[in-house]
Amino acid sequence: MEQVLMQPLDQLKNLLHNSNAFYLGHINSAGQYAYLNQHFIDRYGKLYESMIDMPAHIPTHPDDLPACYATNQKCMDEPEKCFPLTIRKINGEGYVITHWDYKAYRKQDGSIDGVIGIGYDITEFESRKEHISFLTATIRDVALKQSHLIRKPLANIVGLVDMLKEITEDEAIQDIIQMLEASTKELNNEFEGFLISDEPVKKNLPQSAKLNLL
Repeated sequence: MEQVLMQPLDQLKNLLHNSNAFYLGHINSAGQYAYLNQHFIDRYGKLYESMIDMPAHIPTHPDDLPACYATNQKCMDEPEKCFPLTIRKINGEGYVITHWDYKAYRKQDGSIDGVIGIGYDITEFESRKEHISFLTATIRDVALKQSHLIRKPLANIVGLVDMLKEITEDEAIQDIIQMLEASTKELNNEFEGFLISDEPVKKNLPQSAKLNLL
């Protein structure tokens, strides 16, 4: 989870806003929810008119608040690190045990505004082995969807650009092809920065090999 939390908040929102398995939240320096993905709101927002700008301690079990404050302080002391936390959240029917990984949220100007966290329910898991199996399957499912939705179409575009280079010598079209080629490589580099992969070995390959493996 640490690798995922290193990404900018906007990219995390794109990745997890509509997730059905993971929560994503930003608690600002005032201790209020500044952002919550829909999964968290659907699960824990039934008792409240709105959770945005609400103090983050409200849906948390009172006995877990000291651990929350301690984890927040760790994030402030070491803003480049991630810290785990298991806490209980109330959902209108009782308390649900959740696990979170938190990291300090650094704005574009370099200042820190609270923390961002990714969480998930663990109440229903009977063993740590079952829990780990669920997380592994979920992350791989995300990686697979990313592969089909983003990487495959990008590879197709790269292939079409190569074909166009071979079938025309028109200078104007060749100029357009070069711009397309540069744009696809730039797009691939951007994706490499935040896509979750279950095949880390790809990151050690040269750029040309990465494109061929898409």
